[in-house]
Amino acid sequence: MSVIKTQPWLYEFIELCEEQSGKGASYIQCETLCGPLEGLKPKANPEVWQYELQNYGLFEPYEWNDLKSTIKKLEDQKVWQIVEQEYQYLRRLWKGPKVSIYIFPIKNANMKSGKQTPNKNGVAYSGALFLFVSVDLPITELKALLAHEYNHVCRIKHLNLDSNKITLKDSLIIEGLGEYAVKDLYGEKWLGPWANLYSFEDASAIWKRLFIPSLNVQDINNHYPFLYGKTRGPLPKWIGYHLGFQIVDSYQKNHGPFNKGELYYKSSDEIIAGSKFTIDE
Repeated sequence: MSVIKTQPWLYEFIELCEEQSGKGASYIQCETLCGPLEGLKPKANPEVWQYELQNYGLFEPYEWNDLKSTIKKLEDQKVWQIVEQEYQYLRRLWKGPKVSIYIFPIKNANMKSGKQTPNKNGVAYSGALFLFVSVDLPITELKALLAHEYNHVCRIKHLNLDSNKITLKDSLIIEGLGEYAVKDLYGEKWLGPWANLYSFEDASAIWKRLFIPSLNVQDINNHYPFLYGKTRGPLPKWIGYHLGFQIVDSYQKNHGPFNKGELYYKSSDEIIAGSKFTIDE
């Protein structure tokens, strides 16, 4: 297991769309890109995988016309080789598990990225990791994306819990550790926009009022409102990601430095207790 050569799948998808055999582009995408995922964990049929991955950034089926040039540009940039090399480095560094990595173009991969057009995204599961990338993604940002997501794989493996048993405090620390890994390896320049989005005073007030009473809420599906928030609402945008990073970062400042990988195996309770966002005051 390592970086899967998804290029042949993508070229097959394009060829089948060009043939106009009567099958729609969405059906062909499901068949060629998501069919091979059936054996992965979590187990799901291709239609479920397609829906899930499109939510995280997989290109829309109707984009097939521009896909060939996108793949060629990504190949010229050696995206698959860079990810493979960095994955092997991270795996040695963190003594992490083997994982299959799938790279696909993100929605609107050929458009210039901006506020409305993300140039990257990723999602990690216990058995697989997916990266969605654009043609204008800097190499260091590609590496940072991989590190963030592979760190999730390592942490999830360490927790050894089903997704419906993971608590909100675990989800916060999973995200915080992933983003701290980016800072540690590549520098603050490559941190996500949420890392320093709020003042300590504002974040601390939300932490005490809304997060502390909910830290033991189980099931990652119940955590999304806390992680993502929304622009107008009691939980502001990206607040959980912000808190997760600030908790881990302040814990490291208070108790580090740690040997490579050591931080990633501390318990969620220990990290929170040693951070500036404590539960008991």
